[in-house]
Amino acid sequence: MIKTLKIVVQVIQVIWAVALVTLGTAVGAFHGWEHHGWLGAIVLGTIGLGVGAFVASSPSLFLQLLR
Repeated sequence: MIKTLKIVVQVIQVIWAVALVTLGTAVGAFHGWEHHGWLGAIVLGTIGLGVGAFVASSPSLFLQLLR
């Protein structure tokens, strides 16, 4: 039972990390494309990737930022 719970928690953490990194990259790329063209999409997408990875590393930090 405990092992199953640990696996479920790990799967949720992986889904959380992938979702936030993808969201950060997509938002950065879309904003960059709309306002700066393809070069802005690459640069802001990369920045969004870094921000998404940083926020995904700490869900409590993310929730504090929303507050």
